[in-house]
Amino acid sequence: MSNKISISRRFAIVDEWVINLEISDRAFKLYAVLARYADNSTHKAFPSRDTLAARLRCSKASVDRAVTELVEARAIEKKHRAYNSVLYTVLVDAPDGVIMGDESVSSRVSTDVISGDDVTRTTELEPENDIETKTKRAHAVPEDWQPSDTFRAECEQKWPTLLIAQEVEAFIDFHIAKGSVFKDVQRAFRTWCRNASKWEKPRTVIHKQEVKPAADIPGARAWVRALHDQGEHWECRDGEFGCK
Repeated sequence: MSNKISISRRFAIVDEWVINLEISDRAFKLYAVLARYADNSTHKAFPSRDTLAARLRCSKASVDRAVTELVEARAIEKKHRAYNSVLYTVLVDAPDGVIMGDESVSSRVSTDVISGDDVTRTTELEPENDIETKTKRAHAVPEDWQPSDTFRAECEQKWPTLLIAQEVEAFIDFHIAKGSVFKDVQRAFRTWCRNASKWEKPRTVIHKQEVKPAADIPGARAWVRALHDQGEHWECRDGEFGCK
C-alpha cells in the first residue's frame, strides 16, 4: 500500500469491552463516531446533534436515544455546556463488571509455525450453505429428455386434452433457453402440464350429425308439394307426387 493511501485512511479504535456491551448497533456506531472526533489526550468531543445524525443516518431523536444507551452503559459521559452544546467524554477504561474480552479465546502470541490449533474460525472453510448444495444437486433438462412410458400414460390420463409429445418439446425448449435447473425433471414436467392444462384455451368441439337426404326428411319437400298442387312442377323430381 502506498503512503498516499495510508495517510488518507480514517478510522476509530474501539476497545473490545465496548463490543461486549449490551447496546444497540446504533449506539455502538455512535461510540465509534465519537471516538473519531475525540481528542487523543482528553478523549473529549463536542460534535453537534446535526453532525451525529448525519453520520449515523438517523434522526436527532435516535441520536439522543443512542447517547442515553452509552451513558447508562458507562461508555461515555455527557455534559451540557452553554448555547445548548454538549461535551462528550469517550471512556476508554472498562467499567466494573464489564467483560474485557472473549475469555474462551487463548491469549497466547502466535508463532511462525501455524498448527491446527492456531487456525481461527474465520480462516476455516465455511460449510456449504443450503443454496449452494441445492444448486449442485440440480441439473439442466437434457435435450433428449423423454418421460417414462408409465409417467407419460399418467399424464395422458390426468390431462386428456393435452398433447403430451408437444408439451415435452415445448418444456425442453423453454427451460434450455432459460438455463433452468431442476432436482427432479419429471416433477417439473408434471407442474408444466398442470399449468398448461390450467391455461389451455377451450377447443371448439364440432359434433358429428348424420346428414339425411332431403327426400328422407319428413316435411322437407312440403313446399314443393304445395307448388305441385298449384300446378307448378319446376321443382318436382321424376316420380315425385306422381309427376313424370
